[in-house]
Amino acid sequence: LCDWYESKSAEQSLPSLKPLPVMTNQPLNQILYGPPGTGKTFATIDKALAILVPDFAREHAGNRAALKARYDELVAEHRIRFVTFHQSFSYEDFVEGLRADSEGGTLQYRVEPGVFRSICDDARSSAQVASDIGVREDARIWKISIDGTVVPSQTRNYCFANGEARIGWSAVGDLKSEHLVEGAAYASLGTNDRSSLRDFSQEIEPGDVLLCIGSEDQFQAVGVVQGGYEYQAAPPVGVRPDYVNVLPVHWLAKDLSLDIRPINGGRKFTLKTVYELGRFGWPELADYLEASAVKLDGAAPVQQSKGLPHVLIIDEINRGNISRVFGELITLIEPSKRKGTSEALEVVLPYSKKKFSVPNNVYLVGTMNTADRSLAGLDIALRRRFKFEEMPPQPKALASRNIDGIDLQVLLTTMNRRIEVLLGRDYLLGHAYFLEIQDLAGLADVFRRQVLPLLQEYFFEDWQRIAWVLNDQAKPDDDHKFLIKEVASLGHVFGPGLDLPQGNDLWRINDNAFDKPESYAGILNAG
Repeated sequence: LCDWYESKSAEQSLPSLKPLPVMTNQPLNQILYGPPGTGKTFATIDKALAILVPDFAREHAGNRAALKARYDELVAEHRIRFVTFHQSFSYEDFVEGLRADSEGGTLQYRVEPGVFRSICDDARSSAQVASDIGVREDARIWKISIDGTVVPSQTRNYCFANGEARIGWSAVGDLKSEHLVEGAAYASLGTNDRSSLRDFSQEIEPGDVLLCIGSEDQFQAVGVVQGGYEYQAAPPVGVRPDYVNVLPVHWLAKDLSLDIRPINGGRKFTLKTVYELGRFGWPELADYLEASAVKLDGAAPVQQSKGLPHVLIIDEINRGNISRVFGELITLIEPSKRKGTSEALEVVLPYSKKKFSVPNNVYLVGTMNTADRSLAGLDIALRRRFKFEEMPPQPKALASRNIDGIDLQVLLTTMNRRIEVLLGRDYLLGHAYFLEIQDLAGLADVFRRQVLPLLQEYFFEDWQRIAWVLNDQAKPDDDHKFLIKEVASLGHVFGPGLDLPQGNDLWRINDNAFDKPESYAGILNAG
């Protein structure tokens, strides 16, 4: 009960407020909810730091500049990502989708990871391994055959020993030549051979991964490309004389006999010399190598590459179509279904056809505006998978703030009591609206541009109830009323003899009232 009470009474680290407490056991999925202006998005920075760097968050509690600077560093390290949901946000934005691009005049469609898949990939131990050994983000995996499957092969052994990958077709010449396609040797090649040459010289990039085959269903070496294509007219001694096309490669592991089928959809290699393996990416390959006890040259020990937490902040989480955005992943975010648990689940993603699971070191922090009347209730499937923390207005943040005799703390408290009676606690006014007010002109501007429009939204422009919140009915002087109801005859509008039904009163906003301190003092007087 004590722990529950402390968590319910936690306050955010706004100016003049006690900072969020640093908790060691943060829930994997949590939502900060409350009416607008209560600092929900503001508090996500504290939440993220309490998860990722709790000691730093504790040491610098209350120092907003230091906290924000550390937050920005973690964003740059890809350990924090921020996204805002809206009605058009889709599964393709969140998980993965097809993106069209034109390269060399050819329209291509590539599978692009969304923000959620990206942070899950970053959170896997494979991401730290990739950083250690130079595998680039979104690296492509390529099959290469160096001197076929001949055993032994002096050419292949030379490549492994000297950090190279080589292929033949010396008669074609330099693959970067402007006159390549004009040559008779190139014209005589089949489609697969031309594709292999193009991929080897143009498509493979530094940071991509090569799998050198040992047989039709096994690969014997894994390497990461270090640079661009080179043409070497005279290969070294011991290398096949036609193997003139070279890529610099750091071979991470050699002398392997690993079956490709478990991660390649049950398929063997084809006869094509070079082609992309699109059924899996680096995370799946790294997991497979780890499970096979393969030690990669240059990678840190496994225990050092695991466990770094990552945070995805989802602002306005209830504004998205949850079933459309999360899709089948709504089940996978449950703590009991995360990777590494006894009940772990994985799915095959619809575009990439890759197996996917959610790591247990990915934290989701959402914010939810309870006053958004354009939305239905939060999706039940999502609601039961998140823990909720209320972020109510904090009038104490306005303590000792006095504007021309108007106590802002009392002003906010009084208005919120009336709103709660009329509408409920989901529609209160947040203290953040009043934090920057320095004088009467600032107070008038907040009421004109923020408070009154928000009350119009809350009450569906029911002016009578808005007037009750502002206590206009109790103000003796009309000059101090924010809203004035016309009680004179409307004959000059519709002509004589027309009786309007009740509820069709005309209300006017009294602009002069905003600049008078008596107008705000009148809000506080109940009688």
